Amino acid sequence: MTGPGARLTLGRTTTTDLMAATLAPSRPDFPELLRRARALVPALRERAQQAEADRRVPAQAIAELVAALGRGCGSTAWIHGVTAERARLLAKFGGEAQEDVWGTHPGALITSSITPDGMANSVSGGYRVTGVWHFVSGIDIADWGVFGTLAPPPSPADPPTAIYVLVPRGDCEIIDTWHVAGLAATGSRDVRLNDVFVPTHRVVSMLDLKEGGGPGVAVNPAPLFRLPLIAVNPYAILAPVLGIAEGALEQTLAGARSRRLVTTGNAASEQQSVQLRIAEAASEIEAARALIINDCRDAMAAVEADRTVAVELRLRIRRNQGYATRLLTSAVDHLLAVAGGRGIYLDHPIQRAFRDVHAAGAHLGLSWDLVGTMWGQHALGLKVTTPAY
Repeated sequence: MTGPGARLTLGRTTTTDLMAATLAPSRPDFPELLRRARALVPALRERAQQAEADRRVPAQAIAELVAALGRGCGSTAWIHGVTAERARLLAKFGGEAQEDVWGTHPGALITSSITPDGMANSVSGGYRVTGVWHFVSGIDIADWGVFGTLAPPPSPADPPTAIYVLVPRGDCEIIDTWHVAGLAATGSRDVRLNDVFVPTHRVVSMLDLKEGGGPGVAVNPAPLFRLPLIAVNPYAILAPVLGIAEGALEQTLAGARSRRLVTTGNAASEQQSVQLRIAEAASEIEAARALIINDCRDAMAAVEADRTVAVELRLRIRRNQGYATRLLTSAVDHLLAVAGGRGIYLDHPIQRAFRDVHAAGAHLGLSWDLVGTMWGQHALGLKVTTPAY
């Protein structure tokens, strides 16, 4: 579905060239994508408060969504990241499954919940799947969903087999559980599948995709599709966190230049505490960006050279995803302090950034407790007890 030159780019966007290649007859280059993204930011900021109240991304934002940066609206960026990454996930399914989705609707949006929270029973021609999945971001605006589930093992002595199943949204029962403090507009509701039939061609092995394989590699040979799935897909939600922090810094700088302190009447920008907090936040954001870009380059260099992305690199990537999230969360915390009492008002952007980055940090894909422990176990020669890499 994409050309052989496709690659994962995490400058100020996520895997947008994949989506752009699908939606447009000719693929814009990265500077053009970045220009479009920056043009969207003011409108996204204007809609952010209403989007949060509605608990879903506005239809107008979806229609404009080439690359949504967290600088404008963290939830919109989150949905873009998820749907763009899930397009890459679908590209690792077989050609027939890709044709089901993109054959009649090249701009189809795909969401997912990839934890194995269901059970698939073998039947003639496929599986019948039942289960409830949580945190299905963007299910309201998605056309298809990919869900992790367990299938019967090859023999009774073996454990269940973990698979991904692809289903149209029409087969999904949406359960409105999404009443939350952060990333409210992502609409990450629960989904129930009740004895839904899934044909064999819409099923892939979790293990194959984890290791960088999958039947779609024969159809989409670009290096992008040979990246190990679990190690790199958290970038789809980490990139919005980076954007949220960068946007918070931009808006804090603008506010501090014009705001005067109630107690003295002096400009806030003249206060040393303000200067130091902004400097620390900027340093943390730049450090997080450097970690992200360095690891992305190393992963892409491996697959472009037809090498396997080694376990050591995959674990380092996961560790640094968690640590970058900590840095970005700390940066926003510093910026909230700069805003003073005004920052707690619901129409102030910093309080939304604060809630959104803390909500993102609670995601298992970005959890420092999880990924830091994984790396530490491996570094100390112990068995990695959570194979989320």
